[in-house]
Amino acid sequence: MSERRKQRAMRFFWWVLVPVLAGLILLAAWREVVPAYTAQFDTGTPGTFTATGRDCSGRTCSWRGNFVSDDGLVVRRGIGLAPGAEPAAVGDRVAATEVGHKRNVYPRAGSMDWFLITLLATVSLAVLVVWGVGVVRAIRRSVRQGAAGS
Repeated sequence: MSERRKQRAMRFFWWVLVPVLAGLILLAAWREVVPAYTAQFDTGTPGTFTATGRDCSGRTCSWRGNFVSDDGLVVRRGIGLAPGAEPAAVGDRVAATEVGHKRNVYPRAGSMDWFLITLLATVSLAVLVVWGVGVVRAIRRSVRQGAAGS
């Protein structure tokens, strides 16, 4: 690959792909932050998750099962369990918290989701700020060169 093509590819990566990826990660983190923090600071509905199956794809596995709140008013079937206190086998019960997440309940023993989401959002936001500063500098440089050429 010629030096010019490498530079073009790097420019495309930095000016197009990086902000798109950072924006998508920030959007995903935004959607997950409230349930993760609600579960972490134990303000959801307490109950019990009973494992009914395990889904494994690639290197990760997740548990599926049923959640029943301690008062019996909230029942969610076929729900996932966020990483944390893992059941050992189908039929095992785990103390869990329901926080209104579409796909998961959270183990009451805690989950690192809130930390991972915070880390990803912070890094994505920092990347977007650095990218934005680069855009402003490129525009200023272009304006200066245009004014100098007049």
